[in-house]
Amino acid sequence: MTFSLPPKKTVPEHQADATLSQANPVSATWYTVLDTVLNTRIIGISTNITWATTQPTPLEIKVTIDGQTVTFTVANPVSATNYFARIATEQALSAQVLDTVDYARERAFLLEGRSVKVEARITWATTQPTPLVARVKYAKY
Repeated sequence: MTFSLPPKKTVPEHQADATLSQANPVSATWYTVLDTVLNTRIIGISTNITWATTQPTPLEIKVTIDGQTVTFTVANPVSATNYFARIATEQALSAQVLDTVDYARERAFLLEGRSVKVEARITWATTQPTPLVARVKYAKY
């Protein structure tokens, strides 16, 4: 009887969360939450924005995965409310959802790919003293 060893890293290894806390974000500027990593499984993404005077619109997360762009959006975010990336099968990749419900408990992971990068941005008329916050839970093979 012959035995062979399993391939290395057949199970993804969890990594420390990638985080962003950007004070005074500039309108329409993409900020890196998770810089490009290889052979990665995204378990979940959360984000929020707290504003002083002007409501931003929209709040967006962009995931570049194997050369494809997946954009998660909430049009009118509520101040200091956590939003979670959710795949909406009926929507185009450019129109995925940021939702107040964290569906991470209902699935093994959100996305995975050979090359993954996660960015966040907010759009508004004026910059104000406001933190843009994001967190990515991920694992690497």
